[in-house]
Amino acid sequence: MVKEKKNLSDRQILKDIFFNSLQLADPLTKLTQIEFNKPKGRVFFASVGKGAGRHAKAFSRNYSGLSEGVVVLPENECCEDIGYKVFKASHPVPSNSGLEASKYLLREAKTLGKDDLFIFCISGGASALLPYPPEEFQLDDEIYLNKVLLSSGLSIKEMNVYRGAFSQIKAGKLAQMVYPCPIINLVVSDIPGDDITLVGSGPTFIPRARLTNSKTPKFGFKIEKYINKILRSNSEENICVNILNSYCLSSSKILFDEASNYIEKVLGLNSIILSSQFEGDVNSLTRLYKNAIKDISSPHSLIKKPAVILSGGEVEIKLPDCYGKGGRNSQFSLALSKEIDGMEGVTVLSADTDGIDGNGENAGAIVDCSTFRWARKYFPEVDPVELFDSYNIHKKLNTLFCTGPTGINLNDFRAAIVR
Repeated sequence: MVKEKKNLSDRQILKDIFFNSLQLADPLTKLTQIEFNKPKGRVFFASVGKGAGRHAKAFSRNYSGLSEGVVVLPENECCEDIGYKVFKASHPVPSNSGLEASKYLLREAKTLGKDDLFIFCISGGASALLPYPPEEFQLDDEIYLNKVLLSSGLSIKEMNVYRGAFSQIKAGKLAQMVYPCPIINLVVSDIPGDDITLVGSGPTFIPRARLTNSKTPKFGFKIEKYINKILRSNSEENICVNILNSYCLSSSKILFDEASNYIEKVLGLNSIILSSQFEGDVNSLTRLYKNAIKDISSPHSLIKKPAVILSGGEVEIKLPDCYGKGGRNSQFSLALSKEIDGMEGVTVLSADTDGIDGNGENAGAIVDCSTFRWARKYFPEVDPVELFDSYNIHKKLNTLFCTGPTGINLNDFRAAIVR
């Protein structure tokens, strides 16, 4: 048995697990192992999403031939000058700079022919970074659609189906523009279940996903009518695309396999993965964690303490009309702190792997058995969880977990140490 790292608090151990797991699941590892054969014609490389600058740099260093390219990344990330056109666009709400990036990408796509090669690298965040509403709509319509989706409580899969329908570039439309040029897809998946066709709403994949909920969010009559018409049609049956190959560079499953291996072999702790692809409401996940913590704390548990409980995917949070600042992980960790109040020996980290949780500047938060007790001292008249102002509450409690942009987006990462 490997001995635990000495003199580290449980908060420090959780941070250590987070950063080392990300490093072990870094998509650049697989990207630099792929050999790209030179075509007769041009190579055009497009990198879109969180970490797009890192992906573009790794490709340009790995590929031995000449290439042209474009990089579209969030405003808070950087991209070195490697000779590619660079657009910085807003996330999670689209902006005009993203629309210009979409138009540029489509113009370039139309110039490619059957002897060329289009390499498309996409990661989470691309849905917002590449807005391009249907012809009869404006950018403001797509902005409104995204704001409604972000507060709807829908899963990322369902949101991306709507985004794909309401677009001139998503849901396989970019692939159609490139045809007959062959496409190689490089995908960093932030989608629970690792359906790579839905990452960034799938600009280069024919849509396969369907909505499980028949009730359309309130986008307004004109938008709803258009989306329902698109989703009812079977137009994808006549779509022509030429996908040469598709690679998943990294995913939530890969992340948690690496995390579990690191926890057990390097830290010498036991681990259990509840799910690497959780989808459901925040209350369901807090109950799941509370029950798992109780089970491990039982003298009859098959998993011996100290142990780490892991999970990925993302919680669905339906926001009230009035809410403050925060994100999925900040809200979940605050809700869980209520459930573990008084449970000695329990510490929990919940963070977005890209380093930005919702509309805060933090990746998430780290809470323990005393966090909620302190929160009630600040808010004696109201349940802090019901305020939906988790960022500011964690800031008061000094429980924010801040990393800055990591350049790696594999959805959410949750880890609870039970002693």
